[in-house]
Amino acid sequence: MRIDRITLYSVPIDVGMELTRYVSSQSINPALDVLVVKIETDDGLVGWGEVSSAPPYYLPELSAGAREGIRHVSPVVLGRDPRQVAAILQDISAALRGHGNAKTALEMGLWDLAAKAHGLPLIDLWGGRVSDSLPVLAVVRIGTRDQTLAAFDRERKKGYSRFQIKVGGGEIHEDIETIRMVEEIALPHERLWYDPNRGWLVDDAIRVIKALRELSPMIENPCDTYEECRTVAQRTGVRIMLDEVLDSPRRFLEAVENQVLDVASLKTSCIGGIEATRQAMSLARILGVPVRIEDYYGSGILLAAVTHLAHTLPRNLVFGLYDYVSDDLPLVKNPFRVINGEIRLPDDCGPGLGVEVNEAILGDPVAVLGPA
Repeated sequence: MRIDRITLYSVPIDVGMELTRYVSSQSINPALDVLVVKIETDDGLVGWGEVSSAPPYYLPELSAGAREGIRHVSPVVLGRDPRQVAAILQDISAALRGHGNAKTALEMGLWDLAAKAHGLPLIDLWGGRVSDSLPVLAVVRIGTRDQTLAAFDRERKKGYSRFQIKVGGGEIHEDIETIRMVEEIALPHERLWYDPNRGWLVDDAIRVIKALRELSPMIENPCDTYEECRTVAQRTGVRIMLDEVLDSPRRFLEAVENQVLDVASLKTSCIGGIEATRQAMSLARILGVPVRIEDYYGSGILLAAVTHLAHTLPRNLVFGLYDYVSDDLPLVKNPFRVINGEIRLPDDCGPGLGVEVNEAILGDPVAVLGPA
């Protein structure tokens, strides 16, 4: 059994997400796509991976970099036994520094393929599930008090109890008013956090936090750099969820040691790929740090991958996953479903990721790597 072909597809997407300070400040609005990776063996097995590279003003990456990164390392993948996945991943790491978006898609496909080669669901190749089901987060759009309460009620009826609130798009006093309003709306069992998408200066963040000290809100990645977030944490003692500045497992460890990090959002592309994510997850288990496991965007392939990953952790260490499945991007015929605000790996999960890709919507390949 040998890997004999890697095929890349580009599927356009319209994310339509509000990124607070980024949206209004950009002179270049790049087209976004999902890069789908199909890895085939000489005896007919297929592994799938995907990545949606973030806009380069949001993360330091390009979609073209993901494609070229996979092309660059394809010689150390082609011709290999997919069951020897650890050795393949080691050679990829040696051949390519950075390029977490390329590694996310390629490593996802290789793990899917390896599990299928062993005839196992990926969760079982990784030692079996630890959690039975896991919470999923909802992003609540803020408006007037009545509009915001109605938005919360809609999500609560779906079973959600973990909410991300976007701030940072207006004036600082407006962010203070928004956080105070939402904290009054929140129910005792709910978990909420506020995400300015790195939009605050250190002074802004300290001003917000001091004005709301009695509420002790959790803030996600308040400032642009890790060093700025560290300053905010040291000066205020606020609970911080780090996201985009976690660019490696080493940075994760540093943030814990510096007492900056209360919760970690592990974006697979940002932190270095699937393997780097698993390394950070191991540290999270040792150090008792709750995590979100996600990426910038994607489809049912990504949702399957992060669901398998997250089920290897105890429930109390999974702060909330995100549901990427959309009717606008039906890349998967049998996506995992969120039920009552929770997601669960099916008991009858098939081999590998356990999802079937809808190849009819992939279009023509953008690259075919392997023997002609």
